[in-house]
Amino acid sequence: MSRFTNPLTQDKSNSVLLTISCFTAVFPHFFHTTAWVIAGSSFALIWRLWLVMTGRKLPATLLLLPYVCLMMAGVWISFHTFLGKEAGVTMLILLISCKLLEMHAKRDLYVAVFLAYFLLLTSYLYNQTIFSGTLSILSVLLLTTSLSTFQYTSVIPPLSERLSASFRMLLTAIPVMLIGFFLFPRIPGPLWGLPSDEGHGKSGLSDSLNPGNISDLALNEDIAFRVKFHNYPKDKSVLYWRGIVLDDYDGRSWKASAQSKASTGQTPPSLTSKSGIISYDITLEPHQKKWLFGLDMPESAPAIAGNPALITPNMELRANTPIISRQRYSLRSYTAYHFSKNIDPAEKQLNTLLPHSTNPKTRLFARQLRRQSTSDVQYIQSILAYFTNQQFEYTLHPGKAGLHAIDEFLFVNKKGFCEHYASAFTFLMREAGIPARIVTGYQGGMQNPIDDYFEVRQSDAHAWTEVWLPATGWTRIDPTATIAPERIHQSFYQANSARGFAAVVSSVFQNQSWPQYVQMYWDATNNEWNQWILGYGQQKQENLLRSFDFDQLDLQKTGIAAASAASVLFVAAALISVLRRRKQLNAESLYKAFCEHMAARGVTKAAHESPTIFLERIKQTLPKEELHNIEEFLHYYSRYCYAGHNDNEQASFTRLKNILYRIQHEQ
Repeated sequence: MSRFTNPLTQDKSNSVLLTISCFTAVFPHFFHTTAWVIAGSSFALIWRLWLVMTGRKLPATLLLLPYVCLMMAGVWISFHTFLGKEAGVTMLILLISCKLLEMHAKRDLYVAVFLAYFLLLTSYLYNQTIFSGTLSILSVLLLTTSLSTFQYTSVIPPLSERLSASFRMLLTAIPVMLIGFFLFPRIPGPLWGLPSDEGHGKSGLSDSLNPGNISDLALNEDIAFRVKFHNYPKDKSVLYWRGIVLDDYDGRSWKASAQSKASTGQTPPSLTSKSGIISYDITLEPHQKKWLFGLDMPESAPAIAGNPALITPNMELRANTPIISRQRYSLRSYTAYHFSKNIDPAEKQLNTLLPHSTNPKTRLFARQLRRQSTSDVQYIQSILAYFTNQQFEYTLHPGKAGLHAIDEFLFVNKKGFCEHYASAFTFLMREAGIPARIVTGYQGGMQNPIDDYFEVRQSDAHAWTEVWLPATGWTRIDPTATIAPERIHQSFYQANSARGFAAVVSSVFQNQSWPQYVQMYWDATNNEWNQWILGYGQQKQENLLRSFDFDQLDLQKTGIAAASAASVLFVAAALISVLRRRKQLNAESLYKAFCEHMAARGVTKAAHESPTIFLERIKQTLPKEELHNIEEFLHYYSRYCYAGHNDNEQASFTRLKNILYRIQHEQ
């Protein structure tokens, strides 16, 4: 224990600072990498700290080499390559951690710091949130402080002074950063998107529907997309966000048929009568798939720079390439509409197909109701009445389904989530010869009063049915609205109590509104970050430059604007440097006179000596009683020139002259 109670020496403090600085660059990757990488990197970093604190030597090559080889073997086993984003970043994490255990020269210190700088940059391949940005600033500050520490050859200033100097250094880089951010030419699409890594993103809805798919999302509070309404709909029950149409059923799951995936263009194929138009902007989170979401029913496909969108025969909105970065697009939708009254025979056949030998009780039940009904509408009303009268339950936990899942749901369990009701209802429609299909997307959402954006979360995922009726064409029918009407008039997120950290806070304060407001403020802050920082793309840059009379925007004019701004910045920096240099020259004239006086006393300063080293030689030569003024002069000279003294410059210079006068005239 005594090893750890003694104050740290300067070398130990510097080593600890370097290790902590490198850890801040490694830490952001712990949120996306695998457990063995976290364990391997953490072990190496803790090992390094333990060696520093106990004063032991770094491990020998024969001990370190097997560990490094083991880590590289882990990379190969996990990724089967050393190339690519995932494997490359993982190798960098492990190599930086191991590099701290293998340092024999000052060059190794620089290698570790610059590798950490680069690793910090790679974290933006995965995350560009406010938290990651704040952590990056802290990491850059610590790494810069570590880097500056290696430049001292004698006495090293306190950590607070080094941090302050690094902070001021970073502040001077802000103008260059702003010029680069606003004027560096933006390209359509994500700068960091790597096609080989698309599958590693987060996804919400799937292109197939199995029992439990959507109920699994009901507890996921992640934002799916945000909406800015230009005219807010008065009736929240119309907020059906259309996504994926599923028209192929194999007895267990619903999928999109190959026929329905064919795109038609920008204009909806069969909308004939429409009203209740809503105009809005959507900010869609990346989900690694091609589908887009729009209020049912979209007027046309949206325009997305660099990623053209189309509309399918099933009225799905699809992008040309997967959504691997946040996308913002504008839409207009009709909340009241009719389709063409004619249906293509092939489309009708596709949407009435059912597999044989499945759910016999449901088939018999459908035939009985069909014989008792005089029209398609009456048959639909009979099915909905059955859901209402038989005390069906809307629940996240309906239990496991067997071979005849719909039979068990309709006549045994009578418990299910929206996908169970939509699946059973669509099956009953098809058995009666009525064309029907399932639509998955989102329903509802919640208005954030802080920034007035409408937030649609993964917990708002929903499934409903479309049936084709001769009078109206494809018509939306949501059987869930019959069982749980509150699900339609308020989001699942609102209808259920707070979860996660919010639930803990609510249980303590007995007040659910407090954590909800905290969540709203945080979501609004994230949205502003997304809209104004991450959302600053080619279009916004063009609008900014056009405000400065760049009507015909091109790369040449963008380059001229950036070069002009940079030139002004560099001229300003040069003037500041000249003024500071004049200050140093005035002080250096006094220092030169001091050195000449010391040479006359028999202590000549060598060309390579710093003031601190020169002072140590003076102490060995001159009597102790003459050192007070000399120490004061050299200390004040160093602070005046290099530490950014806040005193009045003329007063500080006068003080240096007075101290030098006392030195020159003392006997």
